[in-house]
Amino acid sequence: MCDMENVDYDNDGTPDGIINLYDETGYAPEPGDEWVSTGVLEGEADVEINNGILRLWDLRNATDMYFFTLRNPSCPGGYRLRLNLKLGPYAGVAVTTGFYPVCDTNDECSDGIEMDINLFDTLESREDFPLPHLNGIWTYTGTLPSTEYLLEESIFGATITTSGGNPIDSQDFTFRYTVFDVDSCVSEFVDVKITLVKPVEAGFGSTFTLCESDIDSWDRDINLFDNTYLINEDEDGNWNDLTGYGLINSITGIVNLKEAYDAFVASAEYAPGFGCKTFEYEYEVLSRSPVCLADKETVTFILYEELRQFSPRNAVEEICPNSSPDQINLFDLLEFEPGYIYVDGSVDDDFAFWTFEGSTPDNGDLNLAINLENTPLDEQHLGPITIRDARPGVYNFRYTVIPNQNCGGSLSFANNFCSPIGNDTNPCSLVSTLVTVEILPYDYAGQDTSGLDICQTDTDEFSLRGLLTTDGRVIEEGVWTDNLNGGVVVDDTFIIPSDLTSSVTYSFTHTTSNPPSCPDSAILEFTLYPEPNAGENATLEVCSNNLRFTLFDQLGGNPDTTGTWFGPFGYTSTDHLGVFDPDNDTLPIPGPGTYVYTVPGNPGCTSSNQSTVEVTFRDPVEVGEDINASYCKTDGRVNLFQVLDRDTPRTGFFEDTDGTGALTSEGVVEFETLASGIYNFRYVLANEAPCNESSLTIAIQIIDLPEPVVGNQEFCILDAARLEQIEVDVLNYNWYETLESSTPILDNPILVDGQILYIANVDANDCESERVPVMISILNTGERSAEGEICTIDFQDGISPDGNGQNDTFALTIDGEYNIPEAFPDFQLQIFNRYGTLVYKGNNTTEEFRGVSNVSLSDGGDLPSGTYFYIFNPNFENNLPIQGSFYLAK
Repeated sequence: MCDMENVDYDNDGTPDGIINLYDETGYAPEPGDEWVSTGVLEGEADVEINNGILRLWDLRNATDMYFFTLRNPSCPGGYRLRLNLKLGPYAGVAVTTGFYPVCDTNDECSDGIEMDINLFDTLESREDFPLPHLNGIWTYTGTLPSTEYLLEESIFGATITTSGGNPIDSQDFTFRYTVFDVDSCVSEFVDVKITLVKPVEAGFGSTFTLCESDIDSWDRDINLFDNTYLINEDEDGNWNDLTGYGLINSITGIVNLKEAYDAFVASAEYAPGFGCKTFEYEYEVLSRSPVCLADKETVTFILYEELRQFSPRNAVEEICPNSSPDQINLFDLLEFEPGYIYVDGSVDDDFAFWTFEGSTPDNGDLNLAINLENTPLDEQHLGPITIRDARPGVYNFRYTVIPNQNCGGSLSFANNFCSPIGNDTNPCSLVSTLVTVEILPYDYAGQDTSGLDICQTDTDEFSLRGLLTTDGRVIEEGVWTDNLNGGVVVDDTFIIPSDLTSSVTYSFTHTTSNPPSCPDSAILEFTLYPEPNAGENATLEVCSNNLRFTLFDQLGGNPDTTGTWFGPFGYTSTDHLGVFDPDNDTLPIPGPGTYVYTVPGNPGCTSSNQSTVEVTFRDPVEVGEDINASYCKTDGRVNLFQVLDRDTPRTGFFEDTDGTGALTSEGVVEFETLASGIYNFRYVLANEAPCNESSLTIAIQIIDLPEPVVGNQEFCILDAARLEQIEVDVLNYNWYETLESSTPILDNPILVDGQILYIANVDANDCESERVPVMISILNTGERSAEGEICTIDFQDGISPDGNGQNDTFALTIDGEYNIPEAFPDFQLQIFNRYGTLVYKGNNTTEEFRGVSNVSLSDGGDLPSGTYFYIFNPNFENNLPIQGSFYLAK
């Protein structure tokens, strides 16, 4: 297939490079066809499996190695056709017939030649246009030696070494792309020309750092075109002041940095602590070709703010170590110029630190080094020193601030712009000052002393100053004041009170005042303890049924509450009380015997003290356990003495605990006035002291059931109503034939007119309510009920004995309407045909009429369809015969 670029599948006049393998081979599609390929590379469009469409322009190589197979499982070998497509070469079309401009990307400071372009970019790649085959070869057709350029497959690079061209510096390069022949398809080639354009160069701008203190040395015109500031630049550019003060000549590049600094100081941007200020001057060379951009470079001057000198607040800082805070900050002893306070970790990031410069006499550094170790890094500038208990003397400290602001260092391209020299050193000098602290001498009052315990028997008196602790120095004589009594002055000699009954804590302050400007004080606190007191011995008799008592309450005197008890059966107490309470399961049960109370020695007095309580038991009369009993109200009464256990003495009496008024003096409880509920009665027997009376409680539950609400009953005789059909408003009940009957009705009898029955509510314990009479009224046919309904029979008007379960017989029982055999056990039924002939006679023992005669002349014969007449005779009291007709359908 040669000249694929001209293939027009749809014949619309515009080539599309599409062919149909069916059309090319003359084969017609058949069911089961499937096209597959061999030799089509990844990224190339394959043949469409079902219709054989192949897009030649998506095959990117000229080759005879494209193979296609038309598979079909119904053919021998599983295929119909194998096809080898030999695709002829296509080299593409140049984007332009003139030159193709490319900007030279070579870095002047890099070694070798950098690649500039992929030569395939010079060929057309528009949509709906064939792309060149990729298996061709690019060749350089110019005259330059191979050392002046690089060509690797389709990638080309070169460097323009000449200069001075007008209006631009450029160089042309020509290339040929050849795709070689395939079979009978001849080779194709395309020629392109590239113009490599040299970009403009703004050069390399240096960066300078200077201290604010040196600004006067820059009060002069400097030419930024000088290689010191800018090097390797094209000369037709312009300068721009990026700082915004407009103090540079845009053509000559002349600027005065002092004037720029003065403009900055005069601006609103300036403020103490500005840290750094950057002055930037940009040099721009505009583009001379549309393929190369303009170039810019900046010359930078970084001005570091000068540190301002600071000084101590006083030439010598005099401090009383005993009247100052335990710790002070040396930083608070400095004075700074407004706006220039230097702290470590501040916004301007100055590095500040303290050093110890010695003391007279040599008493150390007032813990400066130790305190700094425990100080956060951003608070090191505080310089904390310890004043409390410091030794008198003169101490010298130095505060140093090193300019640590880092706004960027210098970078010089002057000597070799490919190897610039940098310097990150801050251009400004450090500042420092000396702080002198004098610790004044004073009379030592001793150390704060507390936690002392003293027994009243140790001594009669002692010296308060002798109790104070010391750090090794002699405690000078001062004034004592009582802290707990309004600060009154007391003597150094302390007299122990003789009437001490409990521990007493004392607090005194010892104060010295020499010199007056440096007073010193120490607090003395101690506790004075009396000897331990366990109280006086005692005896206790308790009742064995009421073992509730507290041992501590039995002791005489004024015992201490710090002791504990031990006694019979291994008893020990957890506190001084010794409580026994039978209602508390967590407490032990006491036994008779001797209980010993021991008060241990206290912090001041080490000897213990003991006392005893002798406990004996007395037994009360046994009365038994509380009793619960239940009775029906209908039982009438109960004698409580009969409820007691057999072992309970009958010498006591009963109390009406709930005040029912139903208890007689003989111990009988009458139920007549008691409603349902539980009533408590207490049986009491007297005891000898210390035992209280013995007693038990009898709780009687009275069950008084409500009477059922059942009115007099009225039924139609046709219902043949039975006892269970009477609606009752309670769940459990008994029916009785008389008011005095002892046995309830157990069966379900038919109700009789004029009958009176009795009903009672009953519970699970067989308690009954009062019995309620219920009158039974049975209406005969034709009679009207109290609600106005007539008691009557409406026999059916048709019979169809077809076995479908509906109207198969002349029914005598219909649920919910009537029950003839039950209501009229002696009834008679006669049925006549339309001629008056008797065809059926029935009673309580006869099968229901179902269209069959049961009289002698036609006994057992089926009766024909038609109208029949009946006479129903109840044969019961005042119920009259009933006659009517029905239709027999067969």
